[in-house]
Amino acid sequence: FFLLFFTSMTLASGDHTDGDNHDENVQMVTIDDEIAGKLMIKTEIASSGVINEQLKVYGKTVNDPSQVSHIRARFPGTVVNVNVQIGDTVKVGDTLAFVESNESLKKYPIKALMAGVIVARHANPGEIALDQVLFTVANFDKIWAELQVFPGQLSQIQGGQNVIISGSDNSVIAEIEHIIPSQNEKPYSIARVLINNQTQEWTTGLLVSGHVSVNTTQADLVVPTKAIQTIENNSVVFVKKGEAYSAHVVETGRTDGQFTEILTGLSIGDEYVSENSYLIKADIEKSGASHDH
Repeated sequence: FFLLFFTSMTLASGDHTDGDNHDENVQMVTIDDEIAGKLMIKTEIASSGVINEQLKVYGKTVNDPSQVSHIRARFPGTVVNVNVQIGDTVKVGDTLAFVESNESLKKYPIKALMAGVIVARHANPGEIALDQVLFTVANFDKIWAELQVFPGQLSQIQGGQNVIISGSDNSVIAEIEHIIPSQNEKPYSIARVLINNQTQEWTTGLLVSGHVSVNTTQADLVVPTKAIQTIENNSVVFVKKGEAYSAHVVETGRTDGQFTEILTGLSIGDEYVSENSYLIKADIEKSGASHDH
């Protein structure tokens, strides 16, 4: 455990005139720089930045229709033998089965027309092969996220917008390719997002969320949202001077979840805690509780 030293002091809650009565009884914690490093308490210099306003929508991942191959027999006949099982990976030209033609009585191969995975098999030795699908091969190197966009959201979303797709501990930045009407008279449109899946980290049928960037604006001062803590119902940012960290009450503005605009309480050039600010909050609250007894 690390020993932290606390002292109480009175701080202004932001830029104000002499007539303002915004002073708050807050606390300051002094932490040796070496200890702060071990605690992974990191600081940044307050500066301007960009707020990416986002709209959250939901959907699921599906196959790329152009990457699904339904393989049939070229001529009617009898399935002689089958070389693959569901789940097998195949290359273009791999022999999946042999069929004996009813007309020539000669065997001919059924070959894979694309690289991928066998996801369906409807062929067994001795069965008659007519015009039915014998095998289905799917390639998952690229898949689609289909996001539901309701009428009230449609005016904010269009093709070409960036979107962060998240699901099952994975996330990826992609782009809305196009928006299409939903089938079966559903009360929403579909925003289709192509996901590069060369690493096979994404599966189809996965429920996902999409954060769509709908507006990008410049803000005079922004901080990571995780830098902001709440003490006694006030939003605070911890400002570092020397080895002292003091809570500055701030007024927040726009946010995109990742970054938040600061309207008052912090100035350009201030050094503030950007990571692990919750550690300072916890110790200040602990110190305050001990003083109450």
